[in-house]
Amino acid sequence: MVNIKDIELDWDQIHERYGQGMHSMMDMLTAIFNRQRELMETYGPIEIANGARVPSPLLHGKLDLRLIQYRIKDLMQRTIEEMMEAANCLKNKPWKKDAQPTDVDHFQEEIADAFHFFVEMCITAGLEPQDLFKLYFQKSEVNKFRQRSGY
Repeated sequence: MVNIKDIELDWDQIHERYGQGMHSMMDMLTAIFNRQRELMETYGPIEIANGARVPSPLLHGKLDLRLIQYRIKDLMQRTIEEMMEAANCLKNKPWKKDAQPTDVDHFQEEIADAFHFFVEMCITAGLEPQDLFKLYFQKSEVNKFRQRSGY
């Protein structure tokens, strides 16, 4: 089995291909979305051949369609599953006397797996990197207001 420790990347090539220089966080998020779209193009036909219901990219963002809702729920479940795999890497429990070492690489790989599915869910829902950026900061302002107002 191959994992993240086994892969060496040519960061210059990634920057050139996906991020047009990646001078900002938005460029990095855009690069991630672009890479995920490539993965979706490759894995979509494989999933369909294995019986999955994978919508055409032309349907992305059409949230009233049952197929889109089905796919988004499936991707949400996959994201949660990967997050639980990450949680299982954290072995220290309040009732254990001795601290357990954490396999940090495995933990981080599971977080990355979850992020892959989350990004695919965003794409399927019709969200672009700039939408996610804007929504994040809008929601963070709501949270800051709630903190100030004692909500």
